[in-house]
Amino acid sequence: MSTATALSPGTATRVGVEPIDAGIVQHVAQRYWDWRRLYDADASACPLQHPDVVLTDLEHGPRSSLTPVLVSLASDAGCRGIGALVPKLVHTRRLGAAPLGRRLQGYRLAGNGYAVDPGDSDVVAELLRKSLTQVQVSGSSFLLMEDLDDAAPLSQALAGNLPPGWSMFQHAGSQPRRRIQLPLSPDEYWQKFSSKTRQTFRRKLKKFGETRLERITDVVDVPRFLEAAHAISIHTWQTRQFGLRIRNDVAELAQFTKLAELGLLRCYLWYVEGRPVAFTVGNQDHGCFHYEEVGYLAEFARFSPGQMMLIQMIDDLITHHHADWFDFGGGDADYKELFANHTSRSGTVWLFPPTLSGRLTATHLQLCLRGRQWTRSLIQRSGWTTRFRQWVRYGAKAQKLTTESPSE
Repeated sequence: MSTATALSPGTATRVGVEPIDAGIVQHVAQRYWDWRRLYDADASACPLQHPDVVLTDLEHGPRSSLTPVLVSLASDAGCRGIGALVPKLVHTRRLGAAPLGRRLQGYRLAGNGYAVDPGDSDVVAELLRKSLTQVQVSGSSFLLMEDLDDAAPLSQALAGNLPPGWSMFQHAGSQPRRRIQLPLSPDEYWQKFSSKTRQTFRRKLKKFGETRLERITDVVDVPRFLEAAHAISIHTWQTRQFGLRIRNDVAELAQFTKLAELGLLRCYLWYVEGRPVAFTVGNQDHGCFHYEEVGYLAEFARFSPGQMMLIQMIDDLITHHHADWFDFGGGDADYKELFANHTSRSGTVWLFPPTLSGRLTATHLQLCLRGRQWTRSLIQRSGWTTRFRQWVRYGAKAQKLTTESPSE
């Protein structure tokens, strides 16, 4: 299924949608190699957009009545842009809806972007338009783009090309997105902090005793990493608040293994006195390290284990297989602001089609969001923000935590 369009006078292009079939899965279809070439050439593409990673996720993901598809734009010169729409099942409670929510079946844009030829970002708007058409004709409930940077070409395309009747919802809004531009030496980076702050870091680290950071990049280490990260994840505040983060199941093992086979995996385990107490899930390509997930044992929370692990990670990212950028990903936090030296904005975007169900869902979610915003404002005015956050994260243990700020 394709349509013809023209991005500029005299430049005929074809925008099409095709199922991800056996030919693509087995790497014998031309479209797979178009996809791979565009990923390799696009400096902004992240590892979760890599075709082999997407195909692995599809192989081990839940079954769906929706068909995974590729949306592509081609001209006589070849394929110029491509993106994968992957089926996604979500409950509206995850989006902050009232308890009596419902399940929605829709699409997510794999890797939150389209891979395009360098300097060819004008094709993004056409790919987005075709993706929205696919959502509508397939009967899908939504199109999801997670952690979409406001400065990305896709955000710009979205701002000017959302068709009439479509609804956009951001359950967490647009938040600061932190990054570190990493220099060539650790000393150059740490000099940005005052001597008092560096001394605070050293004092906190000493409280743990003997520590060790292990980098996980090889296939052989993936099962051991997932086993340790799962054991830690059970006892983290993230699991308490959002559900288990590292499941150590077949799907995770397949994805992490594929990333390692491609040389894109970069995870960490952090040991205290020989015991693994914290982990980071990450990946790296095109000069950028992506910080996907972090967790630590709640019993160590008052000593800032995540922050101490991060300090050693930054040194490792500078000195081993150097990354130019450290991307903290979506969502903001005080520690991200402390370590970052570049800031943009990003947010998770849900697009609902112009149907009665789509409009009702968007309206319901917006009303629930306003209710949460009102409650949050009330807590802030009362001065209970920190206490409430600790209670949500740590429950009865919250009163035992002490706050040690490394700020100036």
